[in-house]
Amino acid sequence: MSVYDEDGIRAVLQRNLQSAKSSLAELEVFCGRKANFGGLSGWVFEQTVQYCLQKELDARGLSHEMKEQQSLGGRAKSDILVGGRIAIEIKSRGLFGKPDIERYRRYSEAARQNGLVYLFLTASESYRPYRDGIADAVGKEDVFFLDVAGSWDRFVMRIVDELRPDERRLMEPQPCSHPL
Repeated sequence: MSVYDEDGIRAVLQRNLQSAKSSLAELEVFCGRKANFGGLSGWVFEQTVQYCLQKELDARGLSHEMKEQQSLGGRAKSDILVGGRIAIEIKSRGLFGKPDIERYRRYSEAARQNGLVYLFLTASESYRPYRDGIADAVGKEDVFFLDVAGSWDRFVMRIVDELRPDERRLMEPQPCSHPL
């Protein structure tokens, strides 16, 4: 059972987005304009996903390093790299055009060529052709839409399943090196 669900993720996001806006308004250089720009909400969403994912892994006794903005080769990057082998792309508002589908197809291919698992997570995607396109580009089992109930749990379990083989190898009995 997951620590969070889609509504819980949204609640953490909204609390922290409001906190970020309030904190920016306290800066000495703040000139009275509302601190509300796309980059801010996207960044807070990425941080929210990373934070909640870490809590999920901790609850399962799986502690793995998370690195931000990791190269997949060339200009391709992942938002988060978990355990050195799971690259995650995080979008707060889905895709902005058809070229995005091909970009993430290339990112997915670059990740896989480097021996990485590539996952795509978005808060929502309302345009059906983009939903279907990204699922085709990345792989249906590797795309997660948080506007669909159960997607967060499926996302977490996909990551847990990828991380657990390391633990199973460590826990397997090792052959004795000395004669009995």
